[in-house]
Amino acid sequence: MKKRKWLIFSIVLGLLTLFISFSQFLSPSKEEMGETEKDFSSDRALNYLKEVAKEPHPLGSPANKRVRDYIVKHFQQLDIQVEIQSKPVKDLRGEKYASDIGAENVENIIAKIQGTSGDDHAILLTAHYDSVTETPGASDDGYGVVTILETARALKQMPAPKNSIYFVLTDGEELGLLGASALKDRADVLGKVSVMLNFEARGNTGVPILFETTSNDLQLLQLYKEIVPYPVAYSFAAEMYKRMPNDTDFTELKVTKKLGYNFANMNGFEAYHATTDRVENSDEATIRHFGSYVLPLVKKFMMMDAKEFQTIEESKSNAIYFPLMKKILVVYSEKLVVPMLIILLVLTVAIFIFSFKMKVIQFKGFALSLLAMIGSLVAIFIFYFLLMRLSTIVLIGEINEYNMAMFGTYDPTILTSLVLLAMVFSLFFAKWISKKYGSANFVMSTQVLWIVLAALTSFTFKGISYAFTIPAIISLLLILPIILKANWAKGVYPYIAVAGWTVPSILLLAPIMYLIYVALTISMAPIIAILTAIIIFPIVAIVNWLMAFDGEE
Repeated sequence: MKKRKWLIFSIVLGLLTLFISFSQFLSPSKEEMGETEKDFSSDRALNYLKEVAKEPHPLGSPANKRVRDYIVKHFQQLDIQVEIQSKPVKDLRGEKYASDIGAENVENIIAKIQGTSGDDHAILLTAHYDSVTETPGASDDGYGVVTILETARALKQMPAPKNSIYFVLTDGEELGLLGASALKDRADVLGKVSVMLNFEARGNTGVPILFETTSNDLQLLQLYKEIVPYPVAYSFAAEMYKRMPNDTDFTELKVTKKLGYNFANMNGFEAYHATTDRVENSDEATIRHFGSYVLPLVKKFMMMDAKEFQTIEESKSNAIYFPLMKKILVVYSEKLVVPMLIILLVLTVAIFIFSFKMKVIQFKGFALSLLAMIGSLVAIFIFYFLLMRLSTIVLIGEINEYNMAMFGTYDPTILTSLVLLAMVFSLFFAKWISKKYGSANFVMSTQVLWIVLAALTSFTFKGISYAFTIPAIISLLLILPIILKANWAKGVYPYIAVAGWTVPSILLLAPIMYLIYVALTISMAPIIAILTAIIIFPIVAIVNWLMAFDGEE
């Protein structure tokens, strides 16, 4: 009976944790953004989008020139000085390249709000206004364009900035970052810039994520955390992006060694470079969330003095960062990764010594439990790998040009089904291992798995190390009283022990699983299943162990 209560408790607590964690993926409402002339208005931005994304407008097309003229007129109506930087494509990539794409010139739009203190610490906002041939590009990169247009309008309602603000809408991004490459000729602009903000999209919905920064970004992230009211940023996403063959205008511009942020939304990947990337399929909430990033950051940077910029520029540490829930972003120095791992390893050694000394676990049972758990994970991985391949055939899916499996539009029920099925497998294997090799042995086996993952990621993938190191430290501290058979570790304490594993593991890993699915589609089903099992195994093991500790099985 008590075992059932603990299981129900862990399930309810897990669902509550999931709800709290996923609140980070909620965009601010119009009321939260404010509704004065000085506030960012997604309604206005959506109206701009109707003009920008009327039709496909690739580099060199008449439609592209129409969009160019619309953007230029917008800045002129705001009394913001604007110019067009034109450069022959052949001077960027060669005559054959220019001939192949059928475009003569790349034309960047450069607008500027003059600062009162000169141009020494200017801010640069960038997005590209061209689209691919097949689509109007409402999200890619219409979202970025209209975010900048609306930000410019809001800024003109305020007193003149201390630092100049450049708005650069690049051309030819879709054909090889041509506009950004041409912009590097403008030393008169880039030479004055201290910080850059780039806006991109890889889908037509979902919250924008800070997925890339310039190096030594600890101070940048701490400022972002303090200034942005609804921050969503992941150091794991930044590291994962480094390992992917993707580029944005930011790729060209970051070689200037300026400070910089790169933002993009990723949901709705089925609309990426597709005919469905149209205004009627746009997500106003996504645009609004872009606005919640850019306007507060620009308002901060445009009034900063040289000393404040110098403090950020002199930062010599990278950041580890992740949201806990809506409005709450955790940021700490990458230099803490190894010390945290050392703490975890010291705890591990101490607890294993106590465990063997007090005969809580037996070496043979522990070793067999560990092997059985690894075998279970391998079985789950193989099953999901085959399931994904079979589904691609049966459901008439496709493996697209990015080697990702697609089944039409994104459906959250697909991810939910994958996780629920993985939970069923995990519960079955966990119950079997606990019964065959002992719940205490199984608990320590699950701890070893998390510790190994924490150690591996701390040296090879630091951006995601927090998701394994923090839960492992907490769980080891909480099971220590049980190992020592402390008399006070009864009553309410078992609930604390169960919560100590359930909450941190779900809080930190569940959003990562979701983002992996969003970014890389159902192709990542085997990885999602494994991560689900890694969460479920210790929860079941601890519940079974607590029952034995309490004298019931």
